Amino acid sequence: MTDITLVRTLEERLFNAWPAMQTVYVDGWLLRMAGGHTKRSNAASPFYPSSITGGELIATVKSLYRKAGIEPMVRITPLAGEGIDAAFAEAGWTIYDETDVMVAPLTERVKIEGAPDAAVVLSEEPSQGWIDGAAEAYELADWQREMLGRIVGAIRVETAFATVYIDRKPLGFGLAVADRGYVGLYDLAVHPAARGSGAGQRMIGSLLHWGRSHGARTAYLQVRKTNLKAHALYRRLGFSVAYDYHCRRMQQAG
Repeated sequence: MTDITLVRTLEERLFNAWPAMQTVYVDGWLLRMAGGHTKRSNAASPFYPSSITGGELIATVKSLYRKAGIEPMVRITPLAGEGIDAAFAEAGWTIYDETDVMVAPLTERVKIEGAPDAAVVLSEEPSQGWIDGAAEAYELADWQREMLGRIVGAIRVETAFATVYIDRKPLGFGLAVADRGYVGLYDLAVHPAARGSGAGQRMIGSLLHWGRSHGARTAYLQVRKTNLKAHALYRRLGFSVAYDYHCRRMQQAG
């Protein structure tokens, strides 16, 4: 059975770690908005028990997100009330980005393994070089690059921004956010030229070590269900699925 207390604990930290530029509160739901960059900060997410009906929520999400110029989207987590997902499905909203939230204990000293020739540099603040490099690794458009900078610049809990260098070239990027006993890993990306080299594993180990040194005893991350290679790596590193969620968005025209 899903541990609802753990779900709410992690969801709260997910919200803190990836800020929205604006949040509208609707009967237990958080309608987060950040110019359309990433579903995490641009979807309606359940948090507290709600009495709103599926139809009322659909109408509200459509209205407020369209007003903000953002595609209406909803995250269906285990915190969503009974019948909510079915109401969106009946209204024709299609499933998008099925995702697992995975956790791992950090009770023992973290071993930093992976590519021995990869140097991982951590910074407390996001430099313009990190933003530009991460945006390139994620293949972001110019407007997304600007929003990425605004989002990571708005994080208020302790954060480590990682850059992985191989032969003095920055080929990997990611960040970790420490928040009251947990460390979350976000936006891990390695340049195609360095994939399979162990550079990503070395970055993960470095970020987990940083999190443990900042009081974290549990690590968490999000990974798409379709990313089987990442799943295999995370399981080897001790992660297991705590819960899953999916997004729904309005059916595309045409």
